[in-house]
Formats: sequence, structure tokens, C-alpha cells
Amino acid sequence: MPDISTEENIYDGNEFPRTYVETDSGALRRNYRALTSLCCGDGCAPVAVVKAGAYGHGPDICVPVLLEEGCRMFAVATVHEALEVRGLCDNFGTDAGILILGRSDPRLAPLIAERRIDQACMSYGYARELSDALRGGTLGIHIAVDTGMNRIGFPAFCPEDVRRSTGEIVSLGALPGLRIDGMFSHFARADDRTPEADGRTRLQGERFVMLSDALASAGTDPGIRHICNSAASVRFPEYRFDACRFGILLYGLAPSPDVTLPLEPVLALRARVSQVHRLRKGEEVGYGGTFTAVRDSELATLPVGYADGFLRAYSGAEIVLRSPSGGLKGRGRIVGRICMDMCMADVTGLGAAEGDIATLIGEPGQLDALASLASTINYECVSLLSSRLPRIRKDRTD
Repeated sequence: MPDISTEENIYDGNEFPRTYVETDSGALRRNYRALTSLCCGDGCAPVAVVKAGAYGHGPDICVPVLLEEGCRMFAVATVHEALEVRGLCDNFGTDAGILILGRSDPRLAPLIAERRIDQACMSYGYARELSDALRGGTLGIHIAVDTGMNRIGFPAFCPEDVRRSTGEIVSLGALPGLRIDGMFSHFARADDRTPEADGRTRLQGERFVMLSDALASAGTDPGIRHICNSAASVRFPEYRFDACRFGILLYGLAPSPDVTLPLEPVLALRARVSQVHRLRKGEEVGYGGTFTAVRDSELATLPVGYADGFLRAYSGAEIVLRSPSGGLKGRGRIVGRICMDMCMADVTGLGAAEGDIATLIGEPGQLDALASLASTINYECVSLLSSRLPRIRKDRTD
């Protein structure tokens, strides 16, 4: 077998993309501007949530674009993600703030502090572990508050919770090496417009304010206060406080049918046709023979499958087929079971050819249809797109 790493070999580690994610930088810019114009100002700053590979869109594309737009605060889920974003910020020449929203191994506290990253802190015991691990240096923390999500954080459900949590937060502020930079919580139902859900959201907001006020009365500055996710940033201006965390809306996708804005989807998933062949009437397609042709048809094989995050549940989804030059050929439909690396589409009558480009996400309604087929939400569909898919930046300015 030849050594593909040698200079004599044509393979240099890069491939002409067979399947790829296209990230529209122009749409991302316009979405960021629209959200900041609507929700920020008067002391409220934007926080761009770029966890999970910027919701599948590619942080190496999204973070520089957001930095160019003036964003100076990012939120992620893990240390690995934080270090990736810090490297991108360093390349840009800015010391933007980065917050890890989840728990990190306390043994990594020195590295987190050294790389100027803030860490969520959800209990006094965890704060002690972080402090003990530092051995010098200072780590910025954001106090996580549980106001009703029942996920992480100091509890603030009742006056007794607030009293106890206030005492613990005041105490952890005195631990060596820790600096309280912020305080945050997370709404559970801000994307739901029902009276019951709105009542729960306001109750969470009141609990957050109750703990914030108690800390201030105890002489402890909670720092930057932020509780609004995408939906709450739009629907509950009274809780914007010092910062709004923009996640799914930043990428032009709606948190729910109850929260809509004239934003632009940033992501498209495209695959180049590998082969077109005749499918005879009565022949089955793919594993398990779940689709049988009722007429002579044309079948296009697409090099995308569930290992790319294009789930088996998406069988039946619509594709839009174009020539390599962009000419529209028409619409087809995925048939049979989706394989690990490939799937098949009925393209009868479209004049399909090898090298044509099928859009699987990116046309109006496609992503919502995929989410419906999989009984899930758009967040999951885009976040599951595999890291093996190249992210290609598209600079559309119109």
C-alpha cells in the first residue's frame, strides 16, 4: 500500500468535498446585528453561544465573523471548546471573554485560569475543589443559579434557599484564587407562549432577582448577571440585565414556533451525487428492502449518512437538486434506509447526473421537516452534524 503522507503522493490530506456544511457569514452578520439591535444596549451586552461546534456551523468560521462584528463574549460547554475559541480570539488579537457553562474537571483549573477563561460554579464544594487545584493564579467564575431548570446551580426556590445560597456564595468569594465575574441561570420554558409557561418563566426571573438582591445586600457583587437565552432575550426584556445569551436565533433558527424573527438560516448541508442509475419496477432499495419501486425510476446515490449526522429517521426527506453551476433541476426524495455513509434519492425525471449538488438542509422548510421526521427539534438536527463534514464559508452579502 502506498504511503499517502509522502510528498510524491497526490493526496495532501484535503479532499474535494463530497458532502459539506456551508456556513453563510453574511447571514450570521445580519442575524447578530438584528439581535443586538433588538435586545442589547443600555448596559446589556451580547454573549454568543458557540458550543457544540457553534451549533454545527463551525466555530472556526463563526467566531472570527462575530469578532469582526464586535462580539466580545462567548459561551461554550467544555474546556476543549473554550480552548478552541480562545485560540481563535488570540489569532484575531483580542482578549474576548469566554465562559464554560458546564462543570469542568477541577484539576484543569490552572489551565482554565491561564487561558483567561471563566468557569461556571454550581456549588460551594465545587468552588473549594477549584480553589484547591489552582495553587496560585486567579480563576474567574460565574455563579450558576438553579431557579427552576433543576439542572445545575445554587438553589433559589424559596427564601430559605436564598438565605443559604447567599451565605455559601459570600463564603466562596473569599476562597483563594477565585474571582466572581458573573451570575447566571437558565429559563426552562421561555420559548412557550402559554400562560402557564410564561408564569413559570417570570417565577424563575423573580427567584434570580431575589438571590441577586440578597448578594448585593450582603456586600457581594454578583458581576455580570445573565439569564436570557434566545427566546427570553426576545420575549422578556425585563430580564435582559447585563447580558443576553444568543444561541439558536444567532444561526437564524427559531427556538419554537412561538418565537419567530425575520432572521436568516446560516447553515446548508449539501452532497454531490456519486452515481445515478436506473431502478426497475419491483426492485427494493437499501438495507431491509423498506422501499420498493412502483415504476421504473432513476435513483441518485448521495455520499451522506448517519455517520455524518444525517439520521436514519430522515428517510422520506425532500432534497433539492442543482447542477454544479447552480441551475435548479428539481426536487427528489430520500428512499429506503439511510446508511452509515450513503443514502439514495428518487430523482426520476430531473435529469440528474454525477456531480450534481443535492441540498438536504438549507431550503425553506427542510430543517423543520427533518426535525419532524425524527420527532426532535432543529437544535438537535444541526448539532449532530459530524465533525468529519468540512465547514465551508460562504460570504453572501446580498
